[in-house]
Amino acid sequence: MSFATRLAAIVLLVFVAACAPATRNATKTSAKPVQSTAPAKPTPAKPTPGPGAAKPAPTPQASPLAVTDAGPPQGFGGIAWGAPTTAQPGLAQWEASADNGTTTYLWPQGPKDVLGAPVREAYYEFFKNQFYHVWINFDGMAAYETALAGLIRTYGPPTQENRDKYYHAWTLGDVNVYCAFHPALNEGDVSFFYQPLYERMIAARKTGGAKTPARSAKP
Repeated sequence: MSFATRLAAIVLLVFVAACAPATRNATKTSAKPVQSTAPAKPTPAKPTPGPGAAKPAPTPQASPLAVTDAGPPQGFGGIAWGAPTTAQPGLAQWEASADNGTTTYLWPQGPKDVLGAPVREAYYEFFKNQFYHVWINFDGMAAYETALAGLIRTYGPPTQENRDKYYHAWTLGDVNVYCAFHPALNEGDVSFFYQPLYERMIAARKTGGAKTPARSAKP
């Protein structure tokens, strides 16, 4: 084989080798790589106030209706149970009963309200010159509701009551308290009785046969 022929064969082999595709070492995959999920950021904690920082004021909460827990009333209008009529010079005699030893007085300068309810009139009763009972009249449902709320606030829930008949009673040691409303008359009353003297008056009334006058009527 001549030199020219050999050279042509070598050139042809080199050309074929150069045109052949190179072998790949890695296999190509069509799937996309899964991206890792970034971790959630932690919720930042509230900063703790330093020693000198002011603390936030607590949220106020509504409190239930408070009961004064005043205990048994010691009298009314500044007149103590068992006190004589001379304890209040402003008393004006309204009626007297020789049968049971009671005398009833009005007090024009006396209290103008009973636990917030306007007083129409009030009768102060004495048994043998000892104060034992006050009967207070007022007008209207609003006054009744005010007086009742004041009694509950002061002495707590009634010991006995009939709401359908607007009747409420408290037994407070030696004192009985009553609150009532009379829809037909649109008026009501609050009364305080000092039991030791009241019971003596009842016994005297039974002996004498006297009757206690009604106090709801206007004088």
